[in-house]
Parts: sequence; C-alpha cells; structure tokens
Amino acid sequence: MKLSVKIPLLLGIVVFVSTAAMLVVVELKVRSTIEQSALNSLVVETEENADFLKSKLDLHIEVLAEIANRIRVRSMDWSIVQPALKADVARIGALDLAMIDSGGVARYVLSDTTINVRDRTYFHKAMAGEKSVEMVVSRVTGKVVTVFAVPIRKTEDMSSPVVGVLLARKDGAQTLSNLVEELKTPYESGYAYLINEQGTMIAHRNQELINKQFNPVIEAVKDTSLKSFAGMVAAAFKEKRGRTEYNYDGKNLIGAFSKVPGFNWILFLSIEKYEIENKLSEISITIVLISFICLIAGVIAAIGVGRSIAKPVIRIVETSKNITQGEGDLTQSIPVNFEGEMGDLARYFNKLIATLRVPISDAKVTVDNLSTVSEELSSINRQLEIDQTQTRKEYSQEILRISQCIHELAATAGQLRQTMDKFKV
Repeated sequence: MKLSVKIPLLLGIVVFVSTAAMLVVVELKVRSTIEQSALNSLVVETEENADFLKSKLDLHIEVLAEIANRIRVRSMDWSIVQPALKADVARIGALDLAMIDSGGVARYVLSDTTINVRDRTYFHKAMAGEKSVEMVVSRVTGKVVTVFAVPIRKTEDMSSPVVGVLLARKDGAQTLSNLVEELKTPYESGYAYLINEQGTMIAHRNQELINKQFNPVIEAVKDTSLKSFAGMVAAAFKEKRGRTEYNYDGKNLIGAFSKVPGFNWILFLSIEKYEIENKLSEISITIVLISFICLIAGVIAAIGVGRSIAKPVIRIVETSKNITQGEGDLTQSIPVNFEGEMGDLARYFNKLIATLRVPISDAKVTVDNLSTVSEELSSINRQLEIDQTQTRKEYSQEILRISQCIHELAATAGQLRQTMDKFKV
C-alpha cells in the first residue's frame, strides 16, 4: 500500500475510533447528567411552588383574620355580627361565614343555621390561637368543603384571650385545586396535586377525586394497580422532600414532592416520563450530529495531514529514483515547504545532492582530461604503427603492448565518459 494512502487511512481510523468512543462516553454521561439535573430542578421547583402555595393560603387567612379583628365581630353579639358579615361572604369568595363561640356552636351568616363543631380539629386550633385550613365534609351541606378558621380575640392585642372562632367555608373541590393549578411547570404533561396527612387528595386537576375524597393508600388495598402510587405517597410523608417515580392511571410518571410550610400537606409535582426521554433523545440526536460533523472534519484533516507527511517522502523517493535509474540529474532539489522533521528531511536530502555534485563534477573533468590524453596517445600509436617498418625489430613487441594498452585506455575513457555524461551537475 502506498504511503500516500496508508498514512491518511491510519489517521482516519484513529479519528473514527476516537470520535466513536467519545460519542459513547459523552452520550452516557450527558444523558445521566441531564436526567439527574432535570429531576433535581423538579425538586427545587416543587419546593418553590410549596412556598408559593403557602403564601397564597396565608393571604386567604389574613383576609379572614382582618375581618375577625373588627370591633363588631369581637363583640360576639350575633345580632351585630350576622348583618356585619353578610357583605364579606361574596367579597372573599366564600360559600358562607360562621361565628363559633367558645362552646363550639357555629352560627352561619347566610344559611342562618346552627351546628356544633366542638369536635373539629380546626376549632381546637383556632381556640388555641392558631390559624388553620382544613378540608372536611360539611355538616350543613354534606359536601366536601375547605374551611379557613381564625381566632377571635377579646381585644386587638394579639396576646389577649381567644373568645371565639371565625370560619369561612369555601368550595372544597375548587378552592385548593384552583390554587394548585396556578403553580407553574415547564413540562407540558406536568401538573400538581395536594395530599393531606391522612393521604387524602385535597387538590387535583381532576376535581372528582376531591369530591370522592380519594385516598390512594386506602384504595390500594382493593385496587392493586394503585400500589405504586400508594407506596410513593407513604414514602413522601416520611421523607417530606425528594423525587419519585411511579405508575398511575396507566402512565409512567416521575416527579418531586415537598411539604407545604406550616401545613401537614405534601405538594406533588408530576410529569410523564416520556417528556424527559424525548428531551434526552433530542440532545442525543444533537450530540450525534455534532460528532458526525467532527468525524468528517477529522477525516478530512487526517487526509490532509497524511498527505502533507507523505508528499515530501514521495518527492524524495521520486528524485532518488530519477538519479539512480533515470538521467542522473543532480541539478534537481526538493522545495522546502514543510515544517518540522519533514522539512529537515528535505533540507538534508538537498544537502546530500549538493555534496555529490562536487566530486562528480571533478570526476567529469578528470574523465575529460583522460579522454584527451587517450586521444593523443591513440594518435601517437597510429603514428608509431605507420613508422613501425622504420623501427628496429627489437622494439616491435613493446610497441605492440603499448598500442594495446592505449586502446584499452581509450575504451575505458569512453565508458567513463558515457557514465559521467548521465549526471547533470
């Protein structure tokens, strides 16, 4: 195989193998890194959304607390409180408002009904000075509702005794679900939902789950297809923060979860796994295209480098061949257009040719002189042959030998002349 083919081929193979190995390593590393990064960012995003949700809930609570701090409400006189609160029901988007006395008796403003809620958790928290939000089944309507409860204090002083509770009853399926739907995610299939400490769904884009008080932990006992979902929920309440992968409703989901600050709720943010895989596939295609371009560029560069290496060597071989097998033209030289070892090789080869020119030039002069002497001797020899009859017989044999030597010298000189004429100096 010619050097001009062999070197580019070997370099091309090296570039191809190197690029392929790099592609595999980068593909595996990048896919793993991007997937981990996407999941980690999902965790951070969920935490930020949990904080945002808390701020929205606090806003609802503070509006109710402002109403509870009014002088008329603090009077706990129902004849004063009821008419004073009627306008606030629609203003804060509530279904109804209620004043609860210290005994747990709740009087509703619009429905003008009275029920006892002494056993409700939100009542005890409010009487202890805490603000709370809960989802319960209303004893008035029998439907799932979200209740906001704040303490009513005797005076404006926050350290004054709690004399009652102000409650706002809102639509259970919509109130928290609407808040959760406001949470943003960059993924098309992404959505958020909220589960309370009992594992019951309290906010979801499918509001039917709220009305049914769907609890995956309980439902998984009857429906084995929910085991993955139920296991994820149970783990989330233990860990409070993290990421997960599970199956639900025939879909492969990945997501993150975070506890909502100030509430015993867990906010989940889920996306379908195919979205991450699609993004990874797009990145993989980009990497392959870039690698292919690099490979083509590398092969072209390898061919160029290979030829640049082979070109001076080939030129030296051709020049040497011309000198040894051709006309012996020592006037030739190789243009030194190369750097490094190839340039050194061309320069030293030119020096070698230049070194040979001097002795060969001298040899040609010597041969020319020898030819001249040979011609002169031949002329003398011919003259001696003419005058041989006039010479004594005792010298005839010597003259004959001299004549033979002269002929041989002339023949040798002629051969040397032919050889030296091949060299151009």
